Amino acid sequence: MHFLKAILNNIDEGIIVIDRDGVILFINEATTNLGKSLSLTKSFNKGERLQDVVHPDRKDVVQEMINEVKGKRQSSRTFAEYSMDGATVYLEVTYIPVNDKKEELLNIIVFMRDITPQKVLEKKLTTQVMNSNNLIEKANAIIVGVDTSGYITDWNDHCNKVTGFDKSEVYGQKLTEKLLQEAEQPVFDILLARILNKELVSNYELAVSTKAGESVMFLLSATPRTTPNGKIIGVMFVGHDVTELAGYRRSLEKKVEERTRELKRVLNKEKAVVEMKNRFVSIASHEFRTPLSSIQFEADFIRKHKKISHDDLIKRLIGIEKQVGHMNTLLDDVLTYGRSESGKIQLMISMIEVLDFTNKIVKDVSQSTKNTHAIHATFHQLPQEIATDEKLLRNIVINLLTNAIKFSPGHKNVYLTMTGLKGQILITVRDEGIGIPAHEVDKIFEPFIRGRAASAIQGTGLGLSIAKKGVELLGGTISVESQEGKGALFTVAIPEYQK
Repeated sequence: MHFLKAILNNIDEGIIVIDRDGVILFINEATTNLGKSLSLTKSFNKGERLQDVVHPDRKDVVQEMINEVKGKRQSSRTFAEYSMDGATVYLEVTYIPVNDKKEELLNIIVFMRDITPQKVLEKKLTTQVMNSNNLIEKANAIIVGVDTSGYITDWNDHCNKVTGFDKSEVYGQKLTEKLLQEAEQPVFDILLARILNKELVSNYELAVSTKAGESVMFLLSATPRTTPNGKIIGVMFVGHDVTELAGYRRSLEKKVEERTRELKRVLNKEKAVVEMKNRFVSIASHEFRTPLSSIQFEADFIRKHKKISHDDLIKRLIGIEKQVGHMNTLLDDVLTYGRSESGKIQLMISMIEVLDFTNKIVKDVSQSTKNTHAIHATFHQLPQEIATDEKLLRNIVINLLTNAIKFSPGHKNVYLTMTGLKGQILITVRDEGIGIPAHEVDKIFEPFIRGRAASAIQGTGLGLSIAKKGVELLGGTISVESQEGKGALFTVAIPEYQK
């Protein structure tokens, strides 16, 4: 018995043995010391009732615990809290029944253990968890948690503010189905799989649908959530709403694309200008050199042959005048095209009599081409007068007729048709000449472009370019149909202005 007492007195826990009525039968030294430290009104002494020794606030609790053990014949546990000198002491009290062989209650053993350090630590941890949760809830950042299947487990106030969805509306919902558009769902599933495979993901842009049906852009970083033993149980996403920034970026990208396109357009235009100038130099040098050589030859002949006959002199002077006229025509074409390119041509609208105007052009072209071709003019439903720029229209028709004649060597007929139709004047010029190869048709309206078959025929390659510019200034269109060796058909449509 003395051996048992020695053991019980050296146990840190307080041990009290009471009978069925709560009378103390035994106490160890730890219980005596505990009673002193708690400043109880009475000491733990044998013969005293435990209910009378404890703090008055605990008297009913002790009686209740004794009755519960007596009734159920099972151990029962309770906790006590005492304030001492501004500090709090926490006790864990366990009541264990001691039965005889007939299962009748003999005594109750009361174990008292000071759990103050454990409780203090527990409270600290609880406070830290609460502070952490509060920080997450009130953080000015998007914080979303999902489990391994993608169901939402965390949703802070900022998420509510940005999306309009309250926690109760998203908890337990699958993130892809609740917040993402259909096209984004498989992308997110792949992202989640990467994170669950312990791959770090940062600065990931995710388009999220709000409660109002709008789209916002989240910039997220993701971290796996693990248990203490390292098992991944979910993912925590942290980020910001970058909708405005993303819109600004897209705006910048669009501006960069537009500027890039504009720069390419300018560069292409500059390249085209350089190519056009090169073509001009090449063609003009050839076209000017030929008449200049002829003029030089005739002038040298006249200078060297002082006794040249009058008829021969006139003949050679006429040749010189012809070459000068040809050079004037070339220069006029170049100057006209230059004015049209720089926008210096202003429309001068006036009323013209269509038939008289067209007949004069036919006559002038026939004379200037030495009547080498017959121009067959046909008119259908033309108004008596139209309002247009006479000089531009004249230039268009002359260029088309002259071209038709020039590129119809060995043929005698050119056909001109003018028709009044649905508020516009249709002009067609058809020849039976050399035609245009299919691969050259798209380029014939470009300046200084001359087809392979036309290389032996004089010209700068500006006639059709000038005609096209004139048609565009009058608000019309020009097109061509042609086959190599079978002539060409040019069609011009110009809006009709009636008086």
